[in-house]
Parts: sequence; C-alpha cells; structure tokens
Amino acid sequence: MDNLDDVLPSHQLHVKHFFEQIKNMLMDQNSDEQPSLSLSAETSLSVQMAISFQNTRAAFMAFADAVIPSTLGALDLRIDDYMVWILDHFVSIQGEWSVKNIPLSSQTARILDIAAYQLITSGNIKVTPDYSSNPDGGPFLALSPNDRFEAIRLLENQQVDLEALPPPYRNNGGLVKNVITSLHQMVMFGYYSEWFSLGSTRQAYPEDHRIERQPFLWESLNYPGPSYGYRAVRGFLVDKFSE
Repeated sequence: MDNLDDVLPSHQLHVKHFFEQIKNMLMDQNSDEQPSLSLSAETSLSVQMAISFQNTRAAFMAFADAVIPSTLGALDLRIDDYMVWILDHFVSIQGEWSVKNIPLSSQTARILDIAAYQLITSGNIKVTPDYSSNPDGGPFLALSPNDRFEAIRLLENQQVDLEALPPPYRNNGGLVKNVITSLHQMVMFGYYSEWFSLGSTRQAYPEDHRIERQPFLWESLNYPGPSYGYRAVRGFLVDKFSE
C-alpha cells in the first residue's frame, strides 16, 4: 500500500484518501497515543464513493469465501453472483404505501465495508488488512476470513453506527440483522442447490431455468436428488395400532 496510485485502477483514484486513512491508522496502531477514530458522515461518504459494481461483487466474494472457503469451491461456483441476484430481485421492503422489491446488493456491500472499516479503526483486527489481492475490493474484502466474521458480528449485534449506514439500513437495526442472517442462508442454498449447473439461465427467473451443466456437487456428496414424496404421509411409527 506504499503507492496507492499503482494499486488502484484509474476509475477508483478518487478513493485514495479513504485508503490513506486506513493505512495511517494501521501504522499508528502500536503508538502510545492513538487518535480517536469513529465513523462519521464524511467516512460514510468516502465509502459510498468507493462503491462500484466490482466493489459490490468483491464484498460478496469475500462473504461467500468466508462461509465456504475456496478449497470447497464457493467462488468457483459463483455464489457471489447468486447473492447479488437474490438481493436485487427477491427482497421486499415495506414502503409507505405498499411492499416493494428494491435492489439491495450495492447497499448491502456498503454496510459490510462500513462494518469492516469500523472494525479496523477500533484496532480489534487479528490480521493486517490486505488490499493487494483485489484492488477493486473495499475494507471487507481486505480483512482475513476470521476478521470478516468479526465485522459480520458487529452488524448482527447492531454494534455499528446505524446513522452512518445507507438507506434503507440507516437507523434500521432490524433490517440489518435480518438481511445479514439471510446472507448466510443464501450462501448455503446457492452452494447446495447446484445453482451453477443452470449455466446461462442461472440469473433468469425460476420458470426459465434449465440444467446446462452436469451437477457435480450432489454427486460428490452422494445426494440422490429431490424426492417429491417427502411431504406425503407414509404411515405412522407404531408397532401396533388398535381402535
């Protein structure tokens, strides 16, 4: 991180100051007198400016990789794309007059980055953040997997500055907790549902899905596939029945 101009692509040079803040904080961690750092409206604006499509995807890549490590193929199966698709198409928010579906992937990536930034500035990280692996990523991606879970825990326990979060999460701790919990479920469902085998139709609506690749995860787990009679009554677990 010594030369941010070399690390950041041209379309993200405007976030140089944001990363310089983190760099300076890390250099001062071992000093006797540390400045008091907290999230503010200015910090929230810096994070907002840093967000791009690549940054959004990077945040969900980091989340999926933390829940299901790369050695098990979560990123190879593009589970991050699954999370973005679900958040942008199937999350309903109660509006003033009705329930509406609104895209939430960008805002959700931002709250992950804000929580990561708060964790970094608190000095409670176990491993120094690494921005070199993916220059398009934000603070959440830069964290180690264990530290990512700490940032997630801050959101789950509402230990972040809710005022600094973007709408519709701002000052809405219940929504934050519900969505973060759902992210865990999205990773597991996308992974074990063989979503990747849908090929070019995986980002289509369910009625347009087609199996285009040979499912391999079910085979590796010896899962026989769905049985459509599971919900039917198959008898009662009794040795003898009498009226």
